[in-house]
Amino acid sequence: MVQIFTLRERLAALPTTVRRRAGAATFRAAVVGDARAVAPEIPRDAEAGHLERAARRLLRRAAQDEFAREGVARVPLPPETAGRAELRRADIAGDASFHAFVEDVLSAVDIAPSPLEREDAVALRDARDSSDAYGLSPEAASDLASYLLGRAFALSETGEEIAEYLEEQSAVIRQDVRDTLVRQVRVPLELKVARERHRRFEAGEGPILADDGDDIDEDGSDLSGRARAAFEFAQNEAGRAAFGALRTGAAKAYEKYGHPRTPPPPPPPR
Repeated sequence: MVQIFTLRERLAALPTTVRRRAGAATFRAAVVGDARAVAPEIPRDAEAGHLERAARRLLRRAAQDEFAREGVARVPLPPETAGRAELRRADIAGDASFHAFVEDVLSAVDIAPSPLEREDAVALRDARDSSDAYGLSPEAASDLASYLLGRAFALSETGEEIAEYLEEQSAVIRQDVRDTLVRQVRVPLELKVARERHRRFEAGEGPILADDGDDIDEDGSDLSGRARAAFEFAQNEAGRAAFGALRTGAAKAYEKYGHPRTPPPPPPPR
């Protein structure tokens, strides 16, 4: 009799367990969706670590952009023909002007609990005063990183307080930014790219991207902008309905035309 009652109790608790797991899955999907609205490269099955790395990438790229935007002009650099050995002997990273530039960039990095909602973060990312031809400003990148880290904290199960968690992430990000800027003046290819981006902008030669134009199509259109617009369209209700109609139409077309109308010929006799 005890076993029967135990079985009944387990069966009675089953719907509650299912609802709890479904609720957790829905919450996780919503949090990841919020993060993907800002950084579409985040996978749909992302864990907290994916969001943390996306936040660090934002700030590393912003540091590279800021060096090309201002650092190239502010920091005394060796001739463009300088190789790795010449850069090492020049020790640009030890120069006072470089230290001042690094501190200026780090002063813009403020990782704190974000008040932004999903729509606010997307609007900030796309705002005209958040970026220029080089890319996002360090301030905008810092705000977006704080937003992503807030979503990462919601996915994490560390048991920490959010202030402690963000303090740890801020220390990692600030070191990442510092290391990224040092690489700009120690790695010949990275310095060459930064100089070229700065030169092209000063010469008014059109958009300058951190990846040296890989996001610009042959006709001059912005591939990343088009991809972002397509992603946002796919997320809204009209987009889901449109893609659903496309899938239905494709399935019907396959049913009608995807199979041969006549049976295949028999195999040749052996």
